[in-house]
This record gives sequence, C-alpha cells and structure tokens, in this order.
Amino acid sequence: MNPTIDTVYMDDELRLRWMPGQTNRLVVVFMGMHGGVGGQPLDEFAGSASSNGTNNVLFVTDRRASWYAAPGLWRRIVRLIRYMRKSEGIREIITLGNSMGGYGALLLPRDLRVARAIAFSPQVTMDRSILDDQRWPDVQKRWGTLPVRSVAEMIDSTRTEYYLAAGGDCAEDLAHLDLIPEMPRVHRFIFPGAQHNLARALKQQGLLHDMVTNIARGRRARVKRLLATYSEQAA
Repeated sequence: MNPTIDTVYMDDELRLRWMPGQTNRLVVVFMGMHGGVGGQPLDEFAGSASSNGTNNVLFVTDRRASWYAAPGLWRRIVRLIRYMRKSEGIREIITLGNSMGGYGALLLPRDLRVARAIAFSPQVTMDRSILDDQRWPDVQKRWGTLPVRSVAEMIDSTRTEYYLAAGGDCAEDLAHLDLIPEMPRVHRFIFPGAQHNLARALKQQGLLHDMVTNIARGRRARVKRLLATYSEQAA
C-alpha cells in the first residue's frame, strides 16, 4: 500500500507534507534541492522515514532552494513545526536530510528540542568565508543573511545526538564534516568509495531503510554493522 502523504501547507517558498504515524515520534525530513531525498522520489523514501508507518513524518521543502535563507522562511518553518508538535501530541523529534536537506536537519536543533539529527552528505556551512564550496550557489549573495553561519558553531549549545554520513570519495563533503566538533554525541560514518549521493548508493544496496530506522531509534551499534556491510559490498 502506498503511503498517504498530504500537503498541509504551501506558498511560493515553502511546502509541508504530512504523513501520519502510530506513535508520538515525529521525523522532520528536509528535502534536497530537487524535492527528493538522495535522488529518491518522495513517496519511495517515505517508508524509510516512517519506519513502515510507525513514525509521523513531516516533509519540508524549500521551494526556492535558498538553504532556508529566503527572508523569514526559517522562522516560519520553526513556527509551523512547533504548531504540528503541539497539535499532534509529539514528544520526540528526529530530523533527517540529504545535502541541502542535511543542512536543515542540523539547523533545527538550534531552535527546537531534537533527540537525533541525521544528515547524509550535508552542507555544514554556506558561508564562503568559512568554506568555499563551489558546487552550490553563493546563498548569502543571492538571499542575504544566512540562518546561521555554520551549524557546527551551535552544536555545543544543544543536547541533540548527531549522526553524520558522507562518501569517502567526496572531498568536499568530507571538508564539511571536518568542521563539526568532536564530542561523544557526534557520530560520523564515512562510506568508502561513495560520492555525494550517498543516500542513493545506500538505497541501491538495500541499506537505506535499515540505516534510517536504526539511527532514528538510537541503535548506533546496528548502524556500525550496516556500515561494515556497505564496505564489504563496495569492496
């Protein structure tokens, strides 16, 4: 059965889609530049985020790919998530995103209590003075003030557990991860041979669902075993 995903809010800059679950856990999925997650269509990825209908899922799309820097956009996103948390009786929030969406997943803990943040190949900063990543637009030049100079700078002030994954063959993604401070609640997973679209590679090997499900539940040992499985298959 295909999951039921309803658009609950949309304007020129923002689209929110809701998929109800069976628990008081909410997974907030920040979508990538082209509206998908790791190259996967939204409905195909929904099963992983929802853990086959267990979790409530809110899909957040920045329709202008501004990295949430469009004037007032991030404040509206936070306000609407707060509303959904209260109206649905949510007790635990988990964030999830890939690439641009990974930036959003790492940013939300600054403003809301997030238990775990999951980011595949994330941009940690869009400030060219910190890291000049030429793959992406100069967001600050086009949109003005960024929501934060670098998500790495606010990790110490949160209580969130961070799960960061990157492809070992993507130097730019590894440079972003190098900005993240070392601390016990920050977990890095480097996948040998993988490029920027790590989520797609995991999907193709049949590991993405288990990876997301186990991180969402805080099963770090199981995630490490999945990393070993990926490494064996990639060898």
